[in-house]
Order: sequence, then structure tokens, then C-alpha cells
Amino acid sequence: MKTKYVLEIYEPDDDSCVAGLYESDNTFGALHVGHEINGFSLNMTESQNSVKITKIEHILWEVPGSHITHKICVSTKLA
Repeated sequence: MKTKYVLEIYEPDDDSCVAGLYESDNTFGALHVGHEINGFSLNMTESQNSVKITKIEHILWEVPGSHITHKICVSTKLA
């Protein structure tokens, strides 16, 4: 079964607002708490401030007969 990958990066200190969203047929590189993400990578916001990862959550679900989705949710604070 095919796997779809989603990376959601949230605004600093606000997990209700997505600052960056990417979808891929391939896995994303390893992310770790404490890593910085360049502000120019945040495609859903006008802010260009770099952020630091504070929490990473993985969510997995299956769409029967179609695909599996692996979503990575990244909480941040200003770097």
C-alpha cells in the first residue's frame, strides 16, 4: 500500500496555526527537538523568522484500499 507523507510546521507557540505545509511521496529527513528551521521554509506565513523545534508528533492513519498517511506535526518557538 502506498504511503503519503505530510509535514506540518506550526507558528511559534501556536499549534493551531500552520506556518509550513509540505506533502511528499517520500519520507522527510530526520527532525529533532532543538533543530532550527529557516524562516524562508515556512510557506504558509508571511513571517521569515527562523524557528526552533520544541515538540514533534507523528500521526498515522489508513484510508482503506487507498493509502497510509504519515503526518509529522512540528511545534516551534522563535529561534
